[in-house]
Amino acid sequence: MLERRVLLLQSASLTVNCVNALFMIREAFLEYANGRYHHLPIELPIEGAPGWVQSDRYSIEAKAEDTASQEMMEGPMLQALLEDRFQVKVRRETREVPVYELTVAKGGPKLQPFDGSCTPVDWNKTPQDPPPPKGPGDCRNVGGVSGTNLTRYWRGISIDNFILAILGKGITGRPVINKTGIAGVFDIHLEFTREQNSDKPDAGPSIFTALQEQLGLKLVPAKGPEEYLVIIAP
Repeated sequence: MLERRVLLLQSASLTVNCVNALFMIREAFLEYANGRYHHLPIELPIEGAPGWVQSDRYSIEAKAEDTASQEMMEGPMLQALLEDRFQVKVRRETREVPVYELTVAKGGPKLQPFDGSCTPVDWNKTPQDPPPPKGPGDCRNVGGVSGTNLTRYWRGISIDNFILAILGKGITGRPVINKTGIAGVFDIHLEFTREQNSDKPDAGPSIFTALQEQLGLKLVPAKGPEEYLVIIAP
């Protein structure tokens, strides 16, 4: 079933239409955790949710006593509502798991420094609905598919945000930790093929090969921390 939500902020009010509790948990504890917006995907494994958390759907209309920002309404205040009305408790656990460390490959990095000719995306800026049109000076982050190959081009992006945007578990199969020691922002262009398409006739390089050949970076298997979101609900 398609999830649909409407979040409106008028005099510190919150309206949520036809969503399950798991959607609200992700909203409150991940996307707007600590009262700040997080644009790039946060891929924390979620455990412990009983069936109703995903199957039952709810509509909520709430209003704060005091003026509150959208980020606070959809983060800490929605957390409090979930705990009070749904009797849902959420805790974070850190465990040691197989990871990849992103390091600098032999020969050094091949990163193109950002030239400052456009305005990079502000990843902590809460999106507007409907989104405003991009201005002529905004950086364009684009991606495409050519056969079995994926293309990604990001302008003015840091290594940490590059990991969040591109090197998720859906691509690498493991969490990725930044061990490059590289600061600053870059224009990053990357072309690669997902592992499941590697045997196709027109397949390009794997993400592992593409990182080394195109960016001078390397994924090294290791052990490291991964955070889990554990849900306790009746």
